[in-house]
Amino acid sequence: MNVSLPKSGPADPGLRSKAEQRLREMPRPGLPPLDWQTTVDELHVYEAELEIQNEELIASRAEIEASQRKYFRHFDLAPVGLIRLDHKGIILEANILGAQMLGVNRALLQSTTRSFLAHVLKDSVGLFQQHLESALISGKMEMCELSLRSSTGVETFIRMQSVVNRSDGDAMDLYTTLTDLTERRDIEHRLEIEGRRAEAAVASKELFFAMLSHELRTPLTPILALVSELAAEAQRSVGDRATFAIIRRNLSLEIQLIDDLLDLTRITICKLELQCGPCDLHASLSNAVEICREDVIAKGLKLSCQFMETPHFISGDSGRLLQLFWNLIKNAVKFTPAPSTITIETRFHTPTQVLVEFRDTGIGIDVDALNHIFDPFYQAAPIIKERLGGLGLGLAICRAIAEAHGGTLSATSAGVGFGTTFRVVLPVIPTPAHLPTPALQTIPPKPPRRHFKLLLLEDHLDTRVVLARLLRRRGYKVVEARDLAEADAICCHERFDLLLTDIGLPEASGYDVLKALNEKYGLLGIAMTGYGTNADLAKGREAGFLDYLVKPISADDLDEAIQRVSVKLPG
Repeated sequence: MNVSLPKSGPADPGLRSKAEQRLREMPRPGLPPLDWQTTVDELHVYEAELEIQNEELIASRAEIEASQRKYFRHFDLAPVGLIRLDHKGIILEANILGAQMLGVNRALLQSTTRSFLAHVLKDSVGLFQQHLESALISGKMEMCELSLRSSTGVETFIRMQSVVNRSDGDAMDLYTTLTDLTERRDIEHRLEIEGRRAEAAVASKELFFAMLSHELRTPLTPILALVSELAAEAQRSVGDRATFAIIRRNLSLEIQLIDDLLDLTRITICKLELQCGPCDLHASLSNAVEICREDVIAKGLKLSCQFMETPHFISGDSGRLLQLFWNLIKNAVKFTPAPSTITIETRFHTPTQVLVEFRDTGIGIDVDALNHIFDPFYQAAPIIKERLGGLGLGLAICRAIAEAHGGTLSATSAGVGFGTTFRVVLPVIPTPAHLPTPALQTIPPKPPRRHFKLLLLEDHLDTRVVLARLLRRRGYKVVEARDLAEADAICCHERFDLLLTDIGLPEASGYDVLKALNEKYGLLGIAMTGYGTNADLAKGREAGFLDYLVKPISADDLDEAIQRVSVKLPG
């Protein structure tokens, strides 16, 4: 007969001893000695099993206690605030950092009822309540950012993330993390302020250089106008004409210097303007060559163009590309003594890029200078500056133009006396599907010359006097004004065909002048100004000017503009 033993909890040693004694004393009629021994053996097995179970329970309890200690250590020492809220937002518990952020004693949280809302600033109350509702309804992790005030009065800006946990009895608790974002917000605020200051500085710089452009160009207008007028007089001798040519040439250098300085300013503030479209690379190069041909011939140099047979197109600003190419040609002419040859060659750099090489056999560049020749105002050596002049702006502007077109500009030289090679690499585009077909060169008949009555508004005395005098010589009746008030007073008594006005006037801009006189007297106008960016030209068109002339301007320039817009004038 086998005895089945129960598999229950651990046996008490005293009870076990009594149980064994009782078993021995119990009469067991007919029980074979072997069965009795089997029963005893089973009792020993059962006892061993109970001991093993007891050891496992002790080990499990130790693991649970260690896990609890680890959990509470992580909870208490977590680098973010951890709190537990009930569904009404009452604080149930908090870790060390969470209690510090709220400015509360952790022990008091167990004995007092404290609402988290008591720490939320007034402007964040609605946000917190919405956050609480969203977390309870969605059952997912919800996040918001709000402002808190601790019990000690310290304000912080925190990120709050909450998720629902259903505890015993289906009561919903919220486990919430609090991350202090105060420092980040302060940094962002400072960066925002610095950004606004930087934008203001850039705007101020743009305004300054725009005004500088105007102030530099305006005094050149009477000089250019008078020189052009005097040089055109029939009775002038050959010597006089040569003198005026020298004045014109140096005046052109001053104008170019102003343009270069303004271009450099636009480059430094990333405002280099491009009006891009499909451009025939070889056509642009040919135009640059024609512009520089007279200088090449005058210096006794030869120019060799080795272009690829097929035309290649790039997406670019034709005016800026022309500026890039003729600057590089002029640079080669400037630093190459006669008799020498300047070579311009085009070839593929990669399947999608074209290379334009400008090679000269001039004075060359040493290795150290090659690292700086594209820096603004850099001069390779004092002797070069003394002998050839210039501010060292041309190459810096050229590189900026090349890079603005998605290309590169680089230079190589074997050293002083071995010439220099400049390489322009530009991305090519497919040949446009519809190329403009050259129209027959028919010169449209000029409209009959009309002699208008003009109102000339210019605050710069010399410019106003010179232009008025030269316009009168061309048959116009001109009345002068210095500002809007004087112009308005004159228009009350006289009628004019056309307004000629400066833009940078002291009290009201030329835009204001045109608007006021057009609304009151229907007067149309031409702008004369030193503000010459693409944005200025666009603004002039939007303001309603019939034409926009950038100073310095000659009397011939102004006369041509007047006759050009005559078809748009009433009568």
